[in-house]
Amino acid sequence: MHAPVIQRKGVFHCGACHSVLVKRTSYLLHPHLRNDVYVCQNPLCSASYSGHTEITGLVSPSGIPNAPACDLPPTPAYERALAERALRQQQNDAQLDIFDSPSL
Repeated sequence: MHAPVIQRKGVFHCGACHSVLVKRTSYLLHPHLRNDVYVCQNPLCSASYSGHTEITGLVSPSGIPNAPACDLPPTPAYERALAERALRQQQNDAQLDIFDSPSL
């Protein structure tokens, strides 16, 4: 019987030897774009790779009062949550939410 392999999130593997890649350096190209450089952990291989990490959308707004608006587009889930909130307000809260308690 083999022990289960526990793999961390976001692990890249070398295309040549399939060893785990380690991020060696990264720097900002833009407030929402980062350039990353990865190196193979296998000392015999030592291949290097370059890539980008990008933030593409707003999932939820900041909770800080008077925070500046984000220039990223909202994600579909965030837009759906806004639409559901607007619908509930339009219905004057006649429809109870799962966590709402009915008034007596």
